[in-house]
Amino acid sequence: MLVLALAATQPALAQPLADESIEPADPREEVEVPEDTELGPVVTIEDITISGNTTQEDVIRRALPIAPGDTLKQSDKRLRDARFKVLSLGYFADVQVAMRKGSQRGRVIIDVTVVERGTFVLNRLWFGHSDFAHYWLGADVGDRNLLGLGVVGGLAMIYASDGEIEPRGQAPEPQWAGEVRLGKERIGGTRWGVMTSLSLVRGSDYYFVDDPTGRHADAFSYRRFGGRLGVSFDATPLTRVTALFRAETITHQLNPFFSEREWLDPGESQVATVGLMLDRDTRPEPILPHRGSRVTVRFELGAKPIYGNDYDFASLLAHYEYWHPVRGGRDAIGIRFDGGIVSDGTPRFDRLFASDINPMLTPRALGLVLSNASPLVSLRDADDMPRISTAGALAAVEYAARLFRGSGKRRVYGGDLFLSVGAWGMSDSGASFDHARPDGTPIDLYVDTGIRVDTDWGIFELTVANALGRLR
Repeated sequence: MLVLALAATQPALAQPLADESIEPADPREEVEVPEDTELGPVVTIEDITISGNTTQEDVIRRALPIAPGDTLKQSDKRLRDARFKVLSLGYFADVQVAMRKGSQRGRVIIDVTVVERGTFVLNRLWFGHSDFAHYWLGADVGDRNLLGLGVVGGLAMIYASDGEIEPRGQAPEPQWAGEVRLGKERIGGTRWGVMTSLSLVRGSDYYFVDDPTGRHADAFSYRRFGGRLGVSFDATPLTRVTALFRAETITHQLNPFFSEREWLDPGESQVATVGLMLDRDTRPEPILPHRGSRVTVRFELGAKPIYGNDYDFASLLAHYEYWHPVRGGRDAIGIRFDGGIVSDGTPRFDRLFASDINPMLTPRALGLVLSNASPLVSLRDADDMPRISTAGALAAVEYAARLFRGSGKRRVYGGDLFLSVGAWGMSDSGASFDHARPDGTPIDLYVDTGIRVDTDWGIFELTVANALGRLR
């Protein structure tokens, strides 16, 4: 599996003392700074210099939480935040922030030195085989810094061939989907950003029918066309709040008798939503994290009073991860939680699919269903697991062992070996089951292991879950 992480490896803050009474031998010598305290004399920033960049300098300056004229202490957390914020742009393999004496006592100059990394990235590479789609192939590519202007762009396309669910069922049709994205994380010198996307999906999904011969699956075709708009505001250097807007048209060929049961209005329908997302990321190394945390919460509301909307629903999705370094920071223990809940009126494609929760299943790609494989379970029968539901969660513990860290001279920045174990489950409420409806809430084990390698083109994952998702 090939996925992208949008930031770079980050070493400890380089911040020598700047008091004139102390003359440092090397103004860039690393000094360990307490994380939760602010020490040292009060100084005023006289100037900020930036070096090592081909990216436009104002893009970097707008990301900094400090500016000439600011007054702060030598261990002010804004200096640590400055590194994280510049690194989170995703344009640099390394960022060093150092302090040196200014033109007079009490004044300092901040030196920001960056090491550029390639900003053209392969976000996703889709390929695999299943009974539902004999093969699929696609890619999601992007550039985080078009022409050095801080503009984000992306293009994704995928094609999946037809397949056969069951001999008695109608075979799914070929599927394809495409998406274009464009945005800017900082507009002018403000904390505001914007991201837009436009997508078209021609898909095929399946549902289950009971007849005198038993239960079997039938496929139905559908089309989705719509756009999204996100307007973001950086509340702090590490916290972003985004207002979300979506408009989409759904057209399907599902038998009207089954339409309501499968959570779709007959024929053509409109989805219009507003939402809000909070993202706080304190990981110094977002790609191969060994310390810090990230929390993301997204709420979305679709109501018929919203212009053109045919559905009344709400959804809440959350992600949390925390990393604690061990063995002197070479390895790390992490905990992870992913969960979501949606209301009963939520349309089919906004509900939680088992593959959204369990990484050992083939994930949806641009919304396309690529496999009908049942989960690999050990505590319950696979037939007890719902396929689509209104609530689900995954909780896992992971051990990440550092294999190597590089300078990026060969376009490789690091690699980790990891083992992840946990539990996942989906609620029976509002669920779609392949077979008989079970009693209770299905919960089962999740295990994955493999290698992650950070490169100039993205992060390569050679894992057990990755292999299962491409061959089942």
